[in-house]
Amino acid sequence: MPWLAPLLLLSTGLRTLLAILFGAYLDKRELQNALPGRIYRQHGVDGELWMDYVADLGDGFDATYSVAYLLAQPELDLDGRRLPRGQVLVMGGDQVYPTASGSAYEDRCKGPYQAALPGPPASGPRPTLFAIAGNHDWYDGLTAFLRLFARRKDGEIGGWRTEQNRSYFATELPAGWWLFGIDEQFGAYLDDPQLIYFEEAARHLGPDDRVVLVVPAPTWVKAVDKPEAYDAVDYFIRTVIAPTGARVPLIIAGDLHHYARYANADRQLVTCGGGGAYLYPTHKLPKRIQVPPPDTLARRASRSLPYDLSGTYPEPERSRRFGWASSAACRCVTRASPS
Repeated sequence: MPWLAPLLLLSTGLRTLLAILFGAYLDKRELQNALPGRIYRQHGVDGELWMDYVADLGDGFDATYSVAYLLAQPELDLDGRRLPRGQVLVMGGDQVYPTASGSAYEDRCKGPYQAALPGPPASGPRPTLFAIAGNHDWYDGLTAFLRLFARRKDGEIGGWRTEQNRSYFATELPAGWWLFGIDEQFGAYLDDPQLIYFEEAARHLGPDDRVVLVVPAPTWVKAVDKPEAYDAVDYFIRTVIAPTGARVPLIIAGDLHHYARYANADRQLVTCGGGGAYLYPTHKLPKRIQVPPPDTLARRASRSLPYDLSGTYPEPERSRRFGWASSAACRCVTRASPS
């Protein structure tokens, strides 16, 4: 991994520290109140809409392009099932590594996707792209992210059209489905302009509606070690969506570079960080979690429910083998290094 080189890693660490220390003073979410707060609508084709999701796009052209290439294909055949290209592409955070800048986005995000789909498809509607910000997108205070994804009009990344005006969005989908993408800014509170925006969007929800919630990180897993990590997501669901009677059957996040799905009868909690970044282990994931976790502010306001780990990639056995291989490689490199 090039960005794990010692000097670059040190530089990234310093920028991360500065972003966390000064984030409260440079929070561009408050300034976004001056931008249009549009609520979007995706009609699909004949009442049907396919959606693609990608997060953690990788730190080099090849890895990012390999995933972008698949997303750009008119259709994929998976075990005999035809999967058409999504009319909506959602980027779930960390669109660039290791730190955000205009040139990094051009080279490591926009460039590979533009190469994969240089222009609008020859047939069918032009796909729309929505994005939320992960922690790596925030390392420059969100400046480059907003320049790329929040254009005033006619924004595009290759054949995908960008529509959003802020670092979060609400989109109406066909058949009573909605897509909400929120901006937590390093797991901090949800700012007032953002809450006001989603409260306005929630006025359109009713008891028969369902919301797919896109968040920057799988805080349901991180809450195992840091119980308060899930508080912001729980607050959003409890105060913005729940009063309308609408349900949230799916929450999806990137940040951890693997696939993992926790499920119960009412909701799926999915981590899908396979956009090209290095693979993250799954064999240490807990088999069951409580969401919200016990003994937190969220737990006092919401009913805590169990979720079981229902699927992962890589599978735990393969993940463990990858871990052993990585450890062995590290040991060999260490022993071979000159003293």
